[in-house]
Amino acid sequence: MSHSILLLPFIFAFLIFAFRFYARENAASMMYPSFQLALATSLIAGLYLVLGVLDRLPPYGELGFGLVGLVLLGVSILRLFMI
Repeated sequence: MSHSILLLPFIFAFLIFAFRFYARENAASMMYPSFQLALATSLIAGLYLVLGVLDRLPPYGELGFGLVGLVLLGVSILRLFMI
């Protein structure tokens, strides 16, 4: 069974972080939290894919990655509406 549905929160969180970085922070520096969170989101999603391909996901790994994705999505939505 395909577990690629778990990548949806990561994708949406990355897009929101990138939008905030370019639109609100004017892409001024890579040290802004939005850029750092977008980078972390893509690295975590990549780790999930690599572990899935290598068949090294621990038991309940999908649940853990899903929860991390939802937390990152929540943080991205909160940061989107922050001034």
